[in-house]
Amino acid sequence: MKIDFCLSSIYVSSALVTMTYTIISPFYPLIAEDKGMQKWMIGVIFMAMPACACLVSTKIGDNISLIGRKSVLALGMISGAISLAILAAVPNCSLTTFTILSLISRAFGGLSTAAIYIASFSVIVNDYESARDQYISVLNIFCGIGYIMGSWFGSMLYEWLGPIGCFLFSAILLLIPVWFILRFVENSHNITQERHEGTCWNLLKKRNVALDVMVGLFTNVVYNFFFPSLGPFLDEEGYNEIEIGYVFMLSTFIYTLASAFIAFSIKRLNKLYLMISSVVFAVIGLVMIGPWENLLKNPSALPIFGMSLIALGGCLGFIIPLPFILDSAEELGIVQDQEMYDALSTLFNLIISFGEIIGPLLAGMLISIMGFANSCSVLSIFGAAFFIYYTGKRKEKSPLLSSKVSLTQDHHELSYFHDP
Repeated sequence: MKIDFCLSSIYVSSALVTMTYTIISPFYPLIAEDKGMQKWMIGVIFMAMPACACLVSTKIGDNISLIGRKSVLALGMISGAISLAILAAVPNCSLTTFTILSLISRAFGGLSTAAIYIASFSVIVNDYESARDQYISVLNIFCGIGYIMGSWFGSMLYEWLGPIGCFLFSAILLLIPVWFILRFVENSHNITQERHEGTCWNLLKKRNVALDVMVGLFTNVVYNFFFPSLGPFLDEEGYNEIEIGYVFMLSTFIYTLASAFIAFSIKRLNKLYLMISSVVFAVIGLVMIGPWENLLKNPSALPIFGMSLIALGGCLGFIIPLPFILDSAEELGIVQDQEMYDALSTLFNLIISFGEIIGPLLAGMLISIMGFANSCSVLSIFGAAFFIYYTGKRKEKSPLLSSKVSLTQDHHELSYFHDP
């Protein structure tokens, strides 16, 4: 079996960049609190990474084909390395310098994630059109691995090398794939000189596209809602720290396992049903975690099952919308081009970034007003209403573009490590 170094470079890069989001989570808050930083400011620093990713996503998406996908991928890895290298200087700084450098570091991290995710989607959707559904699922597997490995790898390096050694070693690790990217990733083909600004926003004007994007956004917001809020809730329910860690690890494992299942079976599954199921799983998970606290005195096992369903819904809501939108276009005979691929790649990077921003913010606001259980109830009611609206309004066949454009398509044999 030949190894496709282009795909392998993209998968490994995505896992490493995803890992930078969680690698600092075990110990950065402890360092920040020792410096005297307030908790709300720690939250702002963590939120700065997806916020920056949102700000740069549309610019990257509008210009990726002109800049070159390999250049964007390389820029993403170098930006991630810079982000971690900057953090190596913060442990010995004053609080003010610590805060400024942390924000700069997270800004580079946001640029890194936006560049890697947009370029990765663009390469897969454009260059591997016949197998893109499977390859997107595999990409999600590697992102899940990055999330799982981030906290564990960061804790291990912190124990062995200390904070400075941990950040510098991780920064060097992110630079390794750059050579493979420059060597094996090809730039876009058949790109016209005239490109239109704001293409991803134009796509959102199409009702079906907007509805499908909303599915991904809702499930991603719900998934991220629990990262800052579930731990304190489980602590109040009598879970110890190890058990809380197992709940999060189980949800991430299910997310990754579901990605693997979809990768090997997506061609035999109805994507519309999967879209609807993602919302259903999220709503049922919310009900199992939150509202049952008011109905049962000891619902100790329900949060485990509920978080597992939410992880499953988040997985479906992330993987399925993009190929579903593309399939809807193909059913009408609409020929797609690189510009539309880049726009869709940008949209789904925005889903990730907005989910990572809105979820924690929503958790903080709702829980402070009405408590954890009632917050879950509100989200579940909203999700049920959205489910009714989506199933009533979503039409499986509708035009995505106002005109047909041409694309020279490369068809590849289905193999996760196929040499094109």
